[in-house]
Amino acid sequence: MFVLNNGSSLPPLNLITMATVIEANGPVYNGPGASKPSSPFVLCNLELSQRAAVEKAKKYAMEQSIRSVLLRQTQSQQSLQLNNIKKNQTVALLNRVYVGSIAYDVKEDSLKQVFSPFGPIKSVNLSWDPSTQKHKGFAFLEFEYPEAAQLAIDQMNGTSFGGRQLKVGRPSNLTNAEPVINELVNEHNLHNRIYVAGIHLDLTEDDVSLVFEAFGKIVFCKLQPDPTRPMRHRGFGYIEYESTQSAADAVGSMNQFNLGGQLLRVCKAISPPDGISSASSSNLPPAAAVAAASATAKVLSMETEQLPVNSYSKQPEVAHPVVLNTLSTTTQSINITNSSLTTCSPSTVPTTGQSTFDQPSLSGKSIFSHFILSNFDASFIC
Repeated sequence: MFVLNNGSSLPPLNLITMATVIEANGPVYNGPGASKPSSPFVLCNLELSQRAAVEKAKKYAMEQSIRSVLLRQTQSQQSLQLNNIKKNQTVALLNRVYVGSIAYDVKEDSLKQVFSPFGPIKSVNLSWDPSTQKHKGFAFLEFEYPEAAQLAIDQMNGTSFGGRQLKVGRPSNLTNAEPVINELVNEHNLHNRIYVAGIHLDLTEDDVSLVFEAFGKIVFCKLQPDPTRPMRHRGFGYIEYESTQSAADAVGSMNQFNLGGQLLRVCKAISPPDGISSASSSNLPPAAAVAAASATAKVLSMETEQLPVNSYSKQPEVAHPVVLNTLSTTTQSINITNSSLTTCSPSTVPTTGQSTFDQPSLSGKSIFSHFILSNFDASFIC
């Protein structure tokens, strides 16, 4: 305790809070603890060099967009072409039939005539022995449609022809065709469709529909037209029912049914009526890809231009005038000798808006000192 001449006493030194206040001569900045008004993101005005760089970037982005569109188009077309090639190869294997135990006096024309009721034949390859000038007793037939090959295998294997029993089956490179057939049927949804061959050439689609509609409602009946004879068909076609049961009943009842003096050959469909068309080289012209990429880049540039532009230059944020006035008044009113001042270092000044000074007995001038140290950055106070 210190006693003054007038009889008053001073509190102990450990209860006195001292702070250094330095008058700010330069600009005053808000500290980390000060509240800052939130403003939306805006774009500043660009210089000529920056605008040129933006235009160059837009051009590059458009080129990359066009290249990406063309690349995706090419990859899609290549994938589709490979897929169709595999499917066509599979169908080509299903079209081939092996015929063995053929009599030596049987010719290709005779084989073609015997197997033609099942469907159009593309080729007959009868093996030939040049030393004996006779064939080797077996041949390979290729039909135009896999259903015709399936019917030939089912109905001609073991039949007598030329004094010998024929052996008809799949070639050795496709011994088990059932999984391949099921895959085609499921992929093209052919469960309700049947294949009909041996149709008399004088019968029309309406005539065939009247016969087969007894098994259920028919969605369509299409007979394969003959390109060499207008308004005539080639003697075979496809019928699609609304239900799978109707298709199964038609196959079971109409196979080898005599219609118009000819035996019908009926089985479930394996491939689409129009076949598997190969993909064209380019479904989307390059000009369309370029135009699409250009339109996309234009839309993106318009969205960018609609953003607000910052018209003011960046300046350091200055403290509010009321705070500056308080700081000036407090600095002028405090009169403490240099010997009694406590040096303030940046390490002792908080940077989060909270003071580490002792809280009790803060009154008068010490309150202003505490307020200053608590609300301003140490960069200009200490």
